[in-house]
Amino acid sequence: MPPSPHGRTKPRVEPPSGVPRSSVAAWCVAHRWWVLALATLGLVGSVMLLSTGIVTTPQEQSLVGESARAQTLISQADFGDRPTERIIATVRTGSLAPEQAAALGAELAAAYQGVEGVARVGDPIPGADGRSVVIPLELAAARSATDTTLPQPEEVVAPSLAVTTRLGAARPDLQVGQIGPGSITREFDATLGRDFQRAEFVSLPVTLVILLIAFGAVVAAGVPLVLGIGSVAVALGLTAAVSNHLVTVDQNTQSMVLLIGLAVGVDYALFVMRRAREERAAGASVEDSIVLAGATAGRAVIVSGLTVMVAMSGMLVAGGLFTSLAIGTSLVVGVAVLASATVLPALLAVLGDRVDALRLPGTRRRQANAGSVESRWGRLAGRVVARPVAWAATAAVALIALSVPALGMRTALTDVEGLPKDLAVVAAYRQLSAAAPTKTVALLLTVKAPASAAPAVAEALAAAAPRAAALAHVSGVQPQASVSKDGTVTLLPIGVALDASDERLPGVVDAVRTQVAPQVTAALRGIPGVEVVVGGEAAATDLAQWMDSRLPWVVGFVLILTLVVMLISFGSPWLAVATVGLNLLSVGAAYGVMTLVFQGTWAERLLDFTSIGSIAAWLPLLMFVVLFGLSMDYHVFVTSRVREARDAGLDARAAVRLGVARSAGVVTSAAAVMVGVFAVFGTLSVLELKQLGVGLAVAVLLDATVVRGVLLPAVLALLGDRAHQGPAWLPRLHH
Repeated sequence: MPPSPHGRTKPRVEPPSGVPRSSVAAWCVAHRWWVLALATLGLVGSVMLLSTGIVTTPQEQSLVGESARAQTLISQADFGDRPTERIIATVRTGSLAPEQAAALGAELAAAYQGVEGVARVGDPIPGADGRSVVIPLELAAARSATDTTLPQPEEVVAPSLAVTTRLGAARPDLQVGQIGPGSITREFDATLGRDFQRAEFVSLPVTLVILLIAFGAVVAAGVPLVLGIGSVAVALGLTAAVSNHLVTVDQNTQSMVLLIGLAVGVDYALFVMRRAREERAAGASVEDSIVLAGATAGRAVIVSGLTVMVAMSGMLVAGGLFTSLAIGTSLVVGVAVLASATVLPALLAVLGDRVDALRLPGTRRRQANAGSVESRWGRLAGRVVARPVAWAATAAVALIALSVPALGMRTALTDVEGLPKDLAVVAAYRQLSAAAPTKTVALLLTVKAPASAAPAVAEALAAAAPRAAALAHVSGVQPQASVSKDGTVTLLPIGVALDASDERLPGVVDAVRTQVAPQVTAALRGIPGVEVVVGGEAAATDLAQWMDSRLPWVVGFVLILTLVVMLISFGSPWLAVATVGLNLLSVGAAYGVMTLVFQGTWAERLLDFTSIGSIAAWLPLLMFVVLFGLSMDYHVFVTSRVREARDAGLDARAAVRLGVARSAGVVTSAAAVMVGVFAVFGTLSVLELKQLGVGLAVAVLLDATVVRGVLLPAVLALLGDRAHQGPAWLPRLHH
């Protein structure tokens, strides 16, 4: 055994059964060129699949409840209108007299006549604020994403946006804005594209720097990065195939595949490579070190990956838009596990000792002490196992304290207010909210009835309008309802003076549904086939409430399956229960920190955002499955090293100290990779992605330090041999 730099002998834990010659890793080492050739073919095939494009689910198909029914009725009807952009011109000082508003409206409307992409310029409308004029522009574009006979609004809106920009520059006395389906989508896509370009540009160098520090050699640092990028590429290709032939995917699936895939792909390769390097330093040959790493760290990666996929599959319980997120993230984790179990051993066998080529100066001595019980993590573990009750109580109290703010978490779906405030469409949205309230946040009272009943429907809606206008936070009711060409569907827009994320909006939706809609239904009683539903901005409320209602089911599903996986993996009921408890503490702390940061205003300048007082409704469920899965990476890796030490003959507490010391370096490096990738998303401008990045980064940081560095060793020390024993009938993947 090689001496440590301090003159002490580093204990070596021998694998219980020598070098397993019949393992998958051994086969891949022996057939390395075949494995790499097949992997290359798989990568090329996936890129070809990706070239066909990923088919995303239209937003209206993600709706649920009554608002989904309302959207279906609206989509099936033909109102004879086209997608409409609205130009809003507001005087910067003073107000507009009626004749001034009329003259300004005529002047601006003339500027859009004959502009490419504009089918019709509507009549100017004086703003309700007395300072604005609104001009509707009907675009020569499709009404829905499923209509392929015409271009989409974002494809034809550029010329009119150019006119708006020119008018704003020519009239400094006016604030001229434009908002509509085309301008919103165009600016949102451009902002998101810039964000992801920046994320990709920053995250890869950050990951490479962390890997250089971890391995101290350029070639070794590049291998996990190549595996991570390859896993993402293959998973995106498979996702494209799924979206083209089985089920369309949510628009956030691609970003989640990139986010999760790069993190776990790099981490899994890191785990295996560090173990192979450790075995090589202990005297094993190149091939034996790879096979031993596959039998130990590789097995931990498989168990960890399986648990991550189990957690991700929890989104299938939620259904809806989460189904495609579950498919995409499960695919990329599965690909990353397969790559670390097959491609990585073959690649390391080809590189041999050249994997340490281009070594950075001054790294050999630092890495020689890595894994020693006298390292910083080893000394901390020694203190923890000496007084496990005190350390466990302190860490648990700290995590519980961080979790407390989560009790006040409020969720909502954002609209334009979730975009950066410096975007032109956000400023235009604020203008339009003041000038024409029913054109921004609006509930659509939707009535389906026979065409012959159209007069009765109009009369019923006219009678209900005063009651709707009298409701709190209602800014106005459109004077005349819109009727489909066939007379079977009628819409009455009800303006609401609230943002889509405002906590008072659900109350307004409920009031319209319980007070206004029943009045219309009663007035049309006796007419066959009448249906009265409320849609429009109610969709945000319905979808947010649906997501909240699915969370308990997903949590229960993931907890039960994780418990089963841990039982099968380690054979100890005590350890399985402790695992679930530790992960719940970790997730709870992440929820609390995210609530503390984003529902308040204290961190706005620090993180460059404007608080809307809520968390994106899809985040709690998504973060639970992601964090619960990812935390298993570190948990399984640390626990497996502790079990190796215990099986080698060390007593329970000495095994904990050595296992933590041996795994702390790689866990720290792996966590740094994940924190780096996630933190980059925290710098993005779209609020929901910023919340996701900050929440995941903080959670991984807490999990890799407080939970795995302090709380897990304390719990393992308290459990003693119970962490490694269980009923004889329980199978054990880790022997």
